[in-house]
Amino acid sequence: MAAFDRSPRVSTKARREKSGPIFCVGWKAFVHWPSGMRQHGEVPLMDGNGKALPNDLVDGQRVEILSWRPRSRDGLLYQIRRIRDGREGWIVAHHLRRQETPEVTPQASPGGER
Repeated sequence: MAAFDRSPRVSTKARREKSGPIFCVGWKAFVHWPSGMRQHGEVPLMDGNGKALPNDLVDGQRVEILSWRPRSRDGLLYQIRRIRDGREGWIVAHHLRRQETPEVTPQASPGGER
């Protein structure tokens, strides 16, 4: 039994929640920055060192996935290239989506029925 006492302890830290879409390198995606988020300024785009880049990305703009970082401080990051002009940068996964227009989720009616 003493051998078990010397084994490394397994960490019971909660894992970071996996969220955001998953894309393969070479896939096309669309910027997800709906009108409710526009009040926060421009779409967060970074260089390879995590420094914010000024940009004019808009919701629904088509981009290509160039590479990804699975364990960044900000969660899953994708390196993207804007199809329109070839501009590149890094963006957090939840600022991308697969469809040009966002999915519409059903809203509850005032009476509580859907």
